[in-house]
Parts: sequence; structure tokens; C-alpha cells
Amino acid sequence: MKNYYFILSLNIYATDTEIKQAYRKMAQQLHPDKNPSPEAASIFKEINEAYEVLSDPLRKAVYDQMLKGAVTSEPEPPVQKHRDPRYRARAQPGPRKPSHREEILTMMAMNLRYALMISRLSLLFSMIIIADYSLPPIKTVTQIVKGDPTNQGRSYKLDLGDGRSVNISKSAARKLSKSGSVAIYRSSLFAIPMTLEDQTSRFKTKIEISAYGNFIFSPLLLLITSLLGTFYWKGIEFRFNLGIVNFLLSLLTLVFLQVHKF
Repeated sequence: MKNYYFILSLNIYATDTEIKQAYRKMAQQLHPDKNPSPEAASIFKEINEAYEVLSDPLRKAVYDQMLKGAVTSEPEPPVQKHRDPRYRARAQPGPRKPSHREEILTMMAMNLRYALMISRLSLLFSMIIIADYSLPPIKTVTQIVKGDPTNQGRSYKLDLGDGRSVNISKSAARKLSKSGSVAIYRSSLFAIPMTLEDQTSRFKTKIEISAYGNFIFSPLLLLITSLLGTFYWKGIEFRFNLGIVNFLLSLLTLVFLQVHKF
């Protein structure tokens, strides 16, 4: 016996108003016209079945009695005693408990709109990052105080006169003039250092360790997953998981932007 109240995510013996509201809410998310995935079709079929029973006062009353284990209007057949005293009659099966996967899919369906909202906000965040990367950078002239190779030896750390530091490749560091006067070009919105220019030789090189350098994978990955989460309309589980991924990637990208702010 199915638990129709659970299928509609309701408490036992919910009111007619609560039943209608729950059905409309779930039907909007799982209707085949809006969600053509096989999982949604299976859940939507059970939702319709549950609503057909619970929306009919007579069928609902009988169903509620069955849930309580009360005697229905039809008399029960008399229990026949078995000749063998060792015989034990099989217990009647109780209400069918939804599987763990069914519970998870129902939870995902109920909260899918929040996951979609996160994906859309993540896409908006990605567009802002693209704008920041594309806009003309801001130039800041400063002096190199000291330069040291990093622990890995692949890049060179430059300590600047304003107390900040940037990393460039070792080969690029060799091409800098002895004057030590350089210009740092940073993005206009998030102030992420992008390139370094020698003021004497006009030699330019990319700043490696930054959100738009070695860590560019984070905003790029966020752009891809947020596009999928916003415009891909198949599968409840896939889109719900994309919402979680987009939330985590947005946090990670924010951390990179804050740490590498110049």
C-alpha cells in the first residue's frame, strides 16, 4: 500500500487545501511538458495517483481508515483455523515504504527551483567576471624592491614598493631592465593583476599566480556548469546536482578573487 501523503510531501491526514497546494507545486516542476526526463514522468504518475485518491472525499476517507488499520465497510472473512497447530499465518503486508532513492528524488524535485536559482545567479556572476576580464585594465606604476625565485624555481616573485608582490615566469624576469620601474595592469572591477610592463623596455608579461592566471580554471568551469544548470532542462537529479556544484564553484571563485585582489 502506497503512502500517498508521503508522495505529495505532506503530513498524514493533511487538509484539502494543503493537498491541492502540494499537488500544484509538484505538478509545475514535474509535468512532462516542463520536465521530459523518465524520472520526472515516473514521479508525476505517482503524484497524479495520490491526488486522485486524496482529492476525492469518499476515497480519501476509506484510504485514511486503511492507514489507521480500522475496519472498512466490508466485513472481513472469518479466520479459518489450520489443522496443523504448528501453522502460523503470514502477516498482512503493511504500507509500502518508499525506497531511499525515491525519497531523495522527491526531495530534489521539491527543491529544484532553488538549485535553478543558484545556477542562474552563478551564470550572472560568470558574466560579471567576463566583463571584468574584457574591460580596459587600470594601470599602476610602481618600483621593484626585490626579486626572488619561488620554492619550485619555475616562477619569480617580485616584491613591489607598495608592499605587494606578484609572480612572473623565470624567463620573463630575466628580460626586465635594471631600472626596476614597472607598471601593473589590473582588472577594473575586481582589481585582479593581469600583466606587468617594464617602463624602460616596454616588455610585457603575464602575471602567473592570479585568478586570471594559473587559477583561470575556476571561473571557466563555473561558466560551463552555470550554462548547463540554466539551459539544460532534462533530469531532476542532474540539474539539482549542478545547482550544488555551481554554489561551491561560486564560493571558490570568490575566494580566488579576494585572495588575488591587487
